Parts: sequence; structure tokens; C-alpha cells
Amino acid sequence: MAGIREEIDGGSRQPATSGTSAMLSTVGRMGLVLVLLHLAFRAWASLESWFYLDDYKLLLDARVSSFGPDYLLLPYNSNLMPGGRVLAWLVAEAGPLNWLLASGVILLLQAVAAVGAWWAFLTVFGARWGSLVPLSLYLTSAMALPVMMWWTAGVNQVPLQGAFFLAVGCWVRFLRTPRPLWLVLTVLAVTYGLFFYVKAILILPVLAFLALAYFAQGSPVSRLLTITRRYWPAVVGGLGVGVAYGAYYVTHVTAPFTETSVSIVLRIVDTMVFRAFGSGVVGGPWNWNSQPAPNSFADPPLWAVGVAWLVIGAVVLVGFVTRRRTLRAVALLVGFLVACLALLVNSRGPAFGAIIGLEYRYLTDAACVAALVVGLIYLEIPGAVESSQHRPRPLVRLPAVPNSRWLPLALVAVVAAGGMVSSYRYVHVWHTQNASDSYLRTLTEDLGRLGNVDLTEQEVPNDVYDQIFAPDNRLSRLTPLLDRRVTYPEASEDLAMVDEVGHVHRVDIGPGTMSRPGPIEDCGWRLRDEPGIRVPLRNVAFDFLWWIKISYLSSASTPVTITADDSTVSTSLREGLNDLYVRVEGQFADVRISGLDPGVTLCIDTIEVGPPEPGDPL
Repeated sequence: MAGIREEIDGGSRQPATSGTSAMLSTVGRMGLVLVLLHLAFRAWASLESWFYLDDYKLLLDARVSSFGPDYLLLPYNSNLMPGGRVLAWLVAEAGPLNWLLASGVILLLQAVAAVGAWWAFLTVFGARWGSLVPLSLYLTSAMALPVMMWWTAGVNQVPLQGAFFLAVGCWVRFLRTPRPLWLVLTVLAVTYGLFFYVKAILILPVLAFLALAYFAQGSPVSRLLTITRRYWPAVVGGLGVGVAYGAYYVTHVTAPFTETSVSIVLRIVDTMVFRAFGSGVVGGPWNWNSQPAPNSFADPPLWAVGVAWLVIGAVVLVGFVTRRRTLRAVALLVGFLVACLALLVNSRGPAFGAIIGLEYRYLTDAACVAALVVGLIYLEIPGAVESSQHRPRPLVRLPAVPNSRWLPLALVAVVAAGGMVSSYRYVHVWHTQNASDSYLRTLTEDLGRLGNVDLTEQEVPNDVYDQIFAPDNRLSRLTPLLDRRVTYPEASEDLAMVDEVGHVHRVDIGPGTMSRPGPIEDCGWRLRDEPGIRVPLRNVAFDFLWWIKISYLSSASTPVTITADDSTVSTSLREGLNDLYVRVEGQFADVRISGLDPGVTLCIDTIEVGPPEPGDPL
């Protein structure tokens, strides 16, 4: 155990291995155990979840589009995400709302990210026990979890995490050798990230910082010249990827950027940096605001935020006092947070306000950078020109604490435990409060039992798909994903609608108006040989989208034309006593019926005008 205590703070007296032997070492095997435990938890979290909001839109796009370049390069909410489009197409083609495949794909991408983190930290810092500290912080962080639960975010940002770690590992291997293979693999890793998410472009400045800060020395200009001369193919390759991607994005994607204000910036600095990031990086946020569920925002207690920043300050201060070259790692983290902040305050920040800063989807990659930075502060990088090292004499004599070598291990354990508790509480909301889960499963079962169904077009309940996302919250945007025989006609004799929980009901007509009593006993309003008849209503129906229910008796099947204001619907009537439902729009005081076959007699008992309401269950 003494070896563990030495390695936690990077104090190994032996050079740490960082190649294949590091992966096969005891430290490497222990890291794999942590990865497997992480994936087991994520598998439970993902497999018991379900689709939500944008997921349905992404799947519908895949269902109605032809697979090809136009579809793959179609931006989504200002994101260029051909990789996500590929995954959405695979899931859509696999059958109605195949969550098993969808979650399995995300779990596979998370495995790439977790194994990539394991390999990257052992590669960068070597086979020392301290390398497991940043790995543990990443694997247990609640900051990186939300994107896995929301599938549309997952197909973007889970690959981003894998790309980050693979690129860092390959880049450090290249800086040490430098072999062209590792440069090619670095470019491929960055390209992999960009294939899924535009924010992967921020990997490039992180790689540049690692080269300048740790594999060169001297003044900033001297470092820049050294890196440019020594690694010029990498400079050319990095600039080529960045410029090419940026040029395509600027010319083909509508930028999400908008005007912001100082007040917006300050409020999002508070929510995003001080509250969300500050608590999340030390195992928080512990509490979640789940309104509206299941998506949740960080809601750490203010006292806990204060304690979190004391811990962060202590970690940075102890590193600075006891080790050399630590502040450059802090500068990397600060710079990355500034980039994340700048993107948010100039895009979604002005529209959604300060609360958007509490959404961890905008800090996912910051969790990766934060874990790396902890390693950069406390661990040496084998083969680096400059990296963190013990000071021969601390700048300040720290107070003696009994068993002080166990403090780092205890702190990591507490942070990891807090992260797991926070993660569990987040997942629990998704497992129990995703209304679209039960709604669509119920609807799928009812439609499968009923066969062909005529449905009214309607908005689904807000907790299933909020109305701010209209028109994507309409029923006709969801039922194509269920592979059921559903139509949304203008006229139907067997009209149905869906209730608040997903069951299918016959349609009743709600409060509105109805026809005046007809003049003919036992018939009401009769149409026989006339070209048409106008049935007056008791009250004028104001300008609105209405459903009309016509209760009639027909001597034979016949075509018919229904007119109300400027709405004209041509349909048919069945022989006998039946009901006909017709959708019309406008303001009208009567309903005109015409277009019968010669010789057909039609008796109209009543006409009801109103909104559709659920009647008897089908």
C-alpha cells in the first residue's frame, strides 16, 4: 500500500512505463476493472431509459429521407452531425422505436470513450497508480452522464468524449517519437469527433496547448518556433483539418450565434461555471431540478457550491505549493471553460436565459478536460520536455497532518462516491418520469390491436413533447415511427383520437354548436333530388379549426360534398344509419350538403360542431 500512496500524488521514484506494458501492468488491469464497472452502470442506466423530444424528430427525418449525402449533411439545430444521422437511420430502419438497438449503440460509443480514457491516461502519465485518479474522476463524473440518457445528445457527445481521449493519447505518442503513424491516428481521432459533433473542433487547441506547454521550452515565441520546426507535418495537418471543416461549416450551416449582453454573460458565468461546473467537478451536483422531467438541471445547494470551490482551490493551491509547472494546466482548463462559455452565451444563452448554464450537455467535454488537468497538475509526463515535478522544497510549509498521504486517496474516493450518487439520482428521474415512454408504448399496443385507424390530428401532452417544439409535438410526427396503419383524414366514419396516456378512443364532439331541429318528422333535414341543402346552426361557429359530426340515414351509398365557409370536403356516405366526421376551418352559420348520387335519399338528424374529445375506449 505504500506504493499506492506514493503514486497517488505522482511521487514514484521509478520511471513510469507508458507503452503496451503499461496496459498489461497491474495498474492497467485495475483501470480496466474500473472501466468495466463504469460500463455496467451505464448499461443499466441506458437500457432502462427511452427516447425523448429531439430523438423522435431525428428518427422521423431518417424515416422520411433517402440515405445519401443530402441527408447525412443536413444540419440539425445548427449541428453538423453526419455520424448521428447514420445512427438514426440504422435505428429507424430496425423497426418501430427500437430502444434496445439505440441504447446499445450509445453504450458501444461509451465503451470507446471509457477505454479511450483508460488508454490515454496510461499513455500520457504511464503505469503509475496516480494515473487511475483522472480516470476515476472521469468515469464517475455526473457531468458526462446526461448526454448518454438523451439519445440525440448521445449520438453527438458520447463520440466526442472518445475522440478527445483517443486524440490526446495518440498526440502524446506522436510528440514523443514522432512517428507518422501516430499523427495519422491523431487526425483520424479528431475527424471521428467532427463526424459526430461540431464542438470536436475544440480538441485541436487542446492538442496544440499540450505540445507548446509540455514538449517545448522557453518563451512563447520560442516554443511556437520549436513546435513548428519539429512537428511541422502536424501543424499543417491540424490547420488543414480545422480550416477545411470550419470553411464548410460557415458556408453550409446556419450559425446559431446571436447577440448577447453583459447581464446574460454574467448570469451564465454564475450558473455554468460557478454552480454547475464547480459542483460537478468534485462529485456534484447531488441535487437535480427535474422540471420539466425527465431532463434535469444541476441544482446544487449553495453551501455545497462554496465547499466545492474551497476543495478546487485547495487542490490547485497544494499542487502549486508542492510541485512545479502546475499553473499551465489550470490555464488549459480556464481557457476551455471560456470557450464553452463563449459558445453558450452567444447561441442558446439569450433565448433560454441563465438556467441553460445548469445543463451539463454544454459541459460534457469540460469533464474530460478537467480529469486530464488533474493529472497534468500532479503527475509527470514521461518523455515530456517540461511537466509537473516535485519542488525540492515546498513554497510554503504545509501543516503536518497524521496519515497525510492517505488524504489524496480519500478525497478521490469521496468525489467518486459523490459522482455516483449524483449519477444515480439523475438516472432515476429518466427511469421513472419520462412520460413519452409509457405514452408511446401504450399507443403502440392499442394501434397494433386495432389495425387500420383514422385519427384526429392533435398535439400530444406537454410532458410527452412540449408545445414549444411545435409542430414536432403533433401526433402525425410520432405515429410514422410506430409502423402502424394510421391515417389522418379530412373525413371519416370511424374517427378516433388518443387520450392523455396513449389509449385510443372514439371521438365525441365537445362544446360548440349544433344544427337546428329539422322540419321533417322522423327525418330532420332531408335531401333527395335537390342539388343541395343548407342546414342552419343554432349559433355561429367562430373562426377556428372544427370537427363536424353528421348523424344521418342514407338510402344507399353515395358520394357527398360538405361545405362550411371556405372549407369543402368531398367524401362518401354509407347506406343506413351512420355518423360522418368532417374537419373544416373558418366561421360559418350553416353547413351545406350536396353532391349525392341521383335517387339517393338522405336524412340528417343532427350536426354537431366542436373540438374532438375522447369518447368510449376502443
